[in-house]
Amino acid sequence: MVLVSVAAACATTAVVWWLAGSRPSATAVAGEGGTPAAVQSQASDPAATGDPAPTGDAVPSEDATPTGDATPSGEATPTGEPTAGGDGVAAQQAGQVESLLSSSSSTRSNLSTAIADATRCRRNAVDTIEDITASRRDQLTAARTLELAALPDGAALKQTLIAALDASYDADTAFLSWARRHLAGGCTGPVSGDRDYRRGLSRSEAAQTAKAQFAQSWQPIAEAYDLTIWKAHQI
Repeated sequence: MVLVSVAAACATTAVVWWLAGSRPSATAVAGEGGTPAAVQSQASDPAATGDPAPTGDAVPSEDATPTGDATPSGEATPTGEPTAGGDGVAAQQAGQVESLLSSSSSTRSNLSTAIADATRCRRNAVDTIEDITASRRDQLTAARTLELAALPDGAALKQTLIAALDASYDADTAFLSWARRHLAGGCTGPVSGDRDYRRGLSRSEAAQTAKAQFAQSWQPIAEAYDLTIWKAHQI
C-alpha cells in the first residue's frame, strides 16, 4: 500500500510539472492595463500601424507654379501711351510737330534782337525781320498740312498750333512794316505810338495765349515719345 501511495504521489507531481511547463506565462498573455503585449508593441511602433512617421518637411512631387507672381505672357503697354497698333504712325506725326516747333523756337529767339536793332536804326534789322517773317510764313504753311489724326486730340492740337503760328506771323508782318517805315523816316518819332508796332504787340499777345494752350496739350505727347516739352515762350 505504501508503495502504491508513493507511486501515485510521484505521478501527480509529474502531471503538475507538465502542465506548468506547457502553460503560457502571464507576461506573454497580457501587458499593462490588460492590453495584449503584441498589440501594445504595435501601438508603440509607428511603422506597425501603417502610418509612416514624417521624415521632415514634405517635398512636393513636382514644383508648383506660384499663384501670386505669375509671369505675364508679354509686356503690358504702359497706361496712357499709344498702343502698338498705331504707335508707329503716331510717333512719326509727333516727330513732325517736334521739327516744326524747333524751327519756330529758332525764329522767335531772333525777333527780339532784330526789333531792338531797328529801334537803334541799324539797317540790317529790316533784313533780319524779313527773314523771320518768311520763316513764320513757311511754318504756318507746314502746320496747315500736318496730319495728326493718330495723336490724342490731334485735330484740336493742330488747330491750336495753326492759331499760334498765324498770330505770330501777323505780329512779324506788323513789326516788319514798322521797321521799314521807322528806318525810312530816319528813325524819328516815338516807337510805342506807331500803329504797326502796337499791332505787332497785340498779335504777339494773342500768339502767346494760343502757344500756352498748345504747350499744355503737347506735354503728354512729348512725354510719351521722349520729345522736347516746349514752353509757350519758346515756340
